[in-house]
Amino acid sequence: MESFVEKILYDNWIGNICHEREMDFPKLSDVYDVIDMLDAKTRTILSLYGRDGSFLTIGGGAGQYVVYASMSDEQLWNLHPIDAKSDRKIILNAGGQEGEYSSHQIVGKETVIQSAASFFFHGTLEPSNQWEKQE
Repeated sequence: MESFVEKILYDNWIGNICHEREMDFPKLSDVYDVIDMLDAKTRTILSLYGRDGSFLTIGGGAGQYVVYASMSDEQLWNLHPIDAKSDRKIILNAGGQEGEYSSHQIVGKETVIQSAASFFFHGTLEPSNQWEKQE
């Protein structure tokens, strides 16, 4: 099956210097490999870029991720866990900066993998996941 994603970008921090990595026409296994490398320390963000200018970004790592997407119609979407029961604050390094996120914004690795695969092949938001449109 042909990929919708034309390029991925991800970070690699060495001290306070970011070495951005780029891969054109990645395979799904490449995307999974980078997701596996996300550790919220030296590897903190991955962006998948689609043919139509849309993108899906995954930040964090080590089992805690924030995910957002910008679709071709310029609508922005945030991924939320389906079963979030509390609204506690979590400190997470995404994109090389620590930030405070609500537990309603943090998803697990399996949800990230589902979302990445749906976007990779179809350029769509995984329908079995819970997405919230940014206003």
